Amino acid sequence: MLVGFAAILISVCAVAVGAYEAYLQRKHDRAQVWPHLELTLTSAPTGAALQVINAGIGPAVVRSVNLLVDGRPTSGWPEVFTTLLNHQPARYSTSTIRERVLRAGEQVTLVALPTAELPPDLPARLGRIGIDVCYASVYGEIWTLRSRGLGGSTEWSEGGQCPHQEGPATAF
Repeated sequence: MLVGFAAILISVCAVAVGAYEAYLQRKHDRAQVWPHLELTLTSAPTGAALQVINAGIGPAVVRSVNLLVDGRPTSGWPEVFTTLLNHQPARYSTSTIRERVLRAGEQVTLVALPTAELPPDLPARLGRIGIDVCYASVYGEIWTLRSRGLGGSTEWSEGGQCPHQEGPATAF
């Protein structure tokens, strides 16, 4: 009976060790595909641009992007320009990342303005723009990149749900 009890105890320990190893392997696999989006502002003699880069080691599945001016949601860059500049710039370029997968290391220019279109008080105006990017890993883990005042601090939060987004995917 003692031998039988010892065999059962060893079997239970083996199952526990196997389950723990599987748990550690899952954590390792998830870490191997961790996405991490970051916003960057660049300026050059030719103009200024807002870019997003996936600085993580796995793909980022972008589910929603929300632009805000003074804390209020906007319909896209044209509305941002109208609110901040009181007109549409004659020349600018935009790209979308919504409903797109960004590979590790991939960088996308969200918006670029030539120097002639930049207002003299650009830093103050950028401080009025906010952006939220909700994205997921290939395992469905959710993160939100939140910037309130471009050029300022950025926050990341994990978990939750991405908000449903109305409108065409080309708006952001």
